[in-house]
Amino acid sequence: MRILVVEDNEGDYFLVHEYLHEIFPGIELTHNILLQEAINSLQNANFDIILLDLSLPDSNGMDSIVEMIKLANGIPVIVLTGFGNLQFAIDSLKLGVQDYLLKDDVNALILQKSIGYSIERNKISTTMRISEAKYRYLFDNNPDSIFIFDPSDFIILDANQTAAQILGFTKSEFLSMSIWDIYESDNQMEIDDLIEKLRMQNGAIQNLVLKCKSNKGDLFYIDLALHKINYNDKIAVLTIGTDVTENILLERKLADERKRTTREIAEAVIIAQERERTEIGLELHDNVNQILAGSMMYLGLLKKELKIESPLYRDIEKLITEAIQEIRTLSHNLIPPSLNELELSDALDHIITIAKKSTEFEVQKDFYDFNEEEISNDLKLAIYRIIQEQFNNIFKHAKAKHIFIRLYQEEGKLILIIKDDGIGFDQSATSHGVGLINIQTRASLFNGEMKINSSLGNGTEVMVTFLL
Repeated sequence: MRILVVEDNEGDYFLVHEYLHEIFPGIELTHNILLQEAINSLQNANFDIILLDLSLPDSNGMDSIVEMIKLANGIPVIVLTGFGNLQFAIDSLKLGVQDYLLKDDVNALILQKSIGYSIERNKISTTMRISEAKYRYLFDNNPDSIFIFDPSDFIILDANQTAAQILGFTKSEFLSMSIWDIYESDNQMEIDDLIEKLRMQNGAIQNLVLKCKSNKGDLFYIDLALHKINYNDKIAVLTIGTDVTENILLERKLADERKRTTREIAEAVIIAQERERTEIGLELHDNVNQILAGSMMYLGLLKKELKIESPLYRDIEKLITEAIQEIRTLSHNLIPPSLNELELSDALDHIITIAKKSTEFEVQKDFYDFNEEEISNDLKLAIYRIIQEQFNNIFKHAKAKHIFIRLYQEEGKLILIIKDDGIGFDQSATSHGVGLINIQTRASLFNGEMKINSSLGNGTEVMVTFLL
């Protein structure tokens, strides 16, 4: 195989050189830096394929493509560039480029497939123009899945061997089927829309990725391009499909991996927060409070020794007592309850009791449809912190008089609702604050989803749904 590489970046050429020698042993490479050099090479030698960079010292962009397609004289051209504009790529393909590859995405396997497919497609295009017989041969042996169906009844009229093989049918079986025998029925509306567009737009190509099933029931994803054609003097639809199952499954795997990584990071942050809360709470309770208690004791001894009755002493004692009480309340908020020993309902009563001491409001609690034994202690702690966090939000912003808490199980879900009758907020104009973000983060660690319903003057409802 002889390949012409037109590339002015030595680093990029080195990578292409290595990839090509890896996948095509014995390959002959010609490397040109200028378009004019490539013109001279094409005049003096024959090549199987051309790899073209778009940023050359003596030519650039679409001009390079137009000139190269004209000079290639039927040799397939693959653009290999760092320019990732989708419309430019489409325009390049319309001009006759066989493939448009981004340098950042290229590896040996992609390059091998692109070269192989480009050469094959180029052979197909050339041969189809020569004769109907050769067209038939190439149709049947195309590496892409191709079939033709009647848009009025969706019966398959013709198909190549690849289309049948991909789905595990014989060709004769394939030709006795309708497209609904291979594509999922939930795709019907999308296909109907595409066919209507094909009727309205002559020469247009419609693209769609569909799920299809093999004769064994296995699911595949096929990237289809649909064309309106004249087949045996009647309107038909030609579809060319590429199996993209591997790509889609890889994308999903990567998405799951990103989700897992995000969850692990969030979980690590939550664990660190809980550890820090506990350390601060214990320090306040066991150290600072002891210092204040000692100060109270010494103050009492001093008062007794000096035998002085003064309002100032009483004020100091009152302030220290209040400080001790505030620190005790704060440390209790920071240190989570032992939920393997204490019922969640009792722990939440503790939050409510502490909260009522700092503000006046009524709390209604409904846990009647909640079975605590079916959830883990970690999930209990998450619910405890979510309620605690939303209470803080209500105290800081809502100006509410009543709070309603509902926790119940329904159809494999655990649902938590916290509703207040405060001032509410405009969701379209206000982004979520740190408190709501913390709630969402904690919920996501347990397959939870948070929804907020609020408007000015109508209070706020936070609903968190966990999948059990």
